[in-house]
Amino acid sequence: MERFPLQTVLLVFDIGTSGLKASLVDERLNILRNVTATYPTHYLPNGGVEQDAADWWMSAVRAGLMLRELVPEYLKRVDAIGISGHMLGLLPMDNDGQALRPAMIRRDTRAKDVARALEATYGADYFYRISGNVLTPNLTLSKAVWLKRTEPEVYERTVKFLQCKDYLVYRLTGNMDSGDFSDASRAGLMNLSTRDYDYDMLDDLGLHAEKFPTLRPSCAIAGRLTEEAAYHLGLRAGIPVSVGGGNGMCESVGAGVAQDGAYYMSLDTAAWIAGQSKEPFFDPQRRLGHICTLDGRSFSVFGAMRCAGKCVNWAQKLFEVGSPRAFDAAASNIPAGADGLIFLPYLEGERSPVYDEQAQGVFFGMTQQHRREHFLRAVLEGVGCGLSQILDVLRERGEILDLRIIGGGAKSKVWKQIIADLCEVRLHDVTTLSDSAATLGAAAAAGVGIGLFDSLSQAVSCIAQASVLSPEEETYPAYRALRARYDCLYPALAPVFHQK
Repeated sequence: MERFPLQTVLLVFDIGTSGLKASLVDERLNILRNVTATYPTHYLPNGGVEQDAADWWMSAVRAGLMLRELVPEYLKRVDAIGISGHMLGLLPMDNDGQALRPAMIRRDTRAKDVARALEATYGADYFYRISGNVLTPNLTLSKAVWLKRTEPEVYERTVKFLQCKDYLVYRLTGNMDSGDFSDASRAGLMNLSTRDYDYDMLDDLGLHAEKFPTLRPSCAIAGRLTEEAAYHLGLRAGIPVSVGGGNGMCESVGAGVAQDGAYYMSLDTAAWIAGQSKEPFFDPQRRLGHICTLDGRSFSVFGAMRCAGKCVNWAQKLFEVGSPRAFDAAASNIPAGADGLIFLPYLEGERSPVYDEQAQGVFFGMTQQHRREHFLRAVLEGVGCGLSQILDVLRERGEILDLRIIGGGAKSKVWKQIIADLCEVRLHDVTTLSDSAATLGAAAAAGVGIGLFDSLSQAVSCIAQASVLSPEEETYPAYRALRARYDCLYPALAPVFHQK
């Protein structure tokens, strides 16, 4: 392997839903400096949620200028550029490299009718057997069909449909034909068995496969920094730029999960549990999703909740709790099971395991004995119950006793203990900062691309487990009783949720 200087510097652009973060990372995956540039998201009355691609590029330029001002000595030493970006987007590009319209991003729901029609025609199992993901309006697949039917002139002029990280690769290297396995698999476009686009499915839907970029591992080098891009960013031309990956898969690597059989939990605004597997897990009830790993060799099998920290933030405002610390203190005064009060955390519908956009939040079992503190405890436990349902599905393949945990919610020891007890699992904190996992995953991929690391697992070997929190077995009877009642509520209430 080529010898590198004592301190290799990797530049990472992480394109988030509200802003772009640029980070300088060393060869031990230590972050040397972070800067962030924000951009607007445009909400349309018909369910459209869009961003302008030019804003992503201008944010990268602004971030580059900030780094040049703050740490010019590091910027001069950048050896490779890695990219992570939010997933499930659709950006049509023309032959001149211009965006034909704003990008439809993950939260865009205009393809609802399209998704319903496709499911009615082909059946839900058809799409799940191919992609390992439930057909939903926010999939890139659904968006592409919607665009072809609703804006046919844009579709005809489209040369490539890009994800946000693919667009940034294009602006950095001039290569507009760069896609990766992680984004394509999550988008519903890829056949997990062949690790390529499902050409028969795309043909059946009237979509042209050549309009989607060539798929490669995220660790591959997409090209080198052009003179023009280098000028705008304050870098030298010729720096290798990796293909990059979707932020969900980059985050998994940044949590230190880069080997088959390893699992982690992300506890933030939303939450999910994911584990790396050599083979897909095609759940007969379609409760799990799949993302191809950054190296293209395995799969991240996951179940995701739509609202986790969002439920806590909502309850904190609703019950006028002054701070997260006060929230935890109040909840800790209530016994496990919250004296029979149960919370369903479906504030924005739910994904795994019910996949129901019309599911709604519920407090159940209220009596005169319940005080504000009971409601706060019930919110934490309700999210914990949802996560334990996901873990139960993943455990259908084998025992899971340990989970790494990242995200802002991991700062709450009270909430972590509740989750550990409900899931009957050991939770391992890691040295990764809660907002840096995707950055470190993209840095690891870029490092593999230039030969700095032999593999992703070697790259993340320095991401250590900081501490472990074990479940308290004395809570098991109360929490098993809570889960039994919790599990009954959605099936009982689903008909009511769907009443018009």
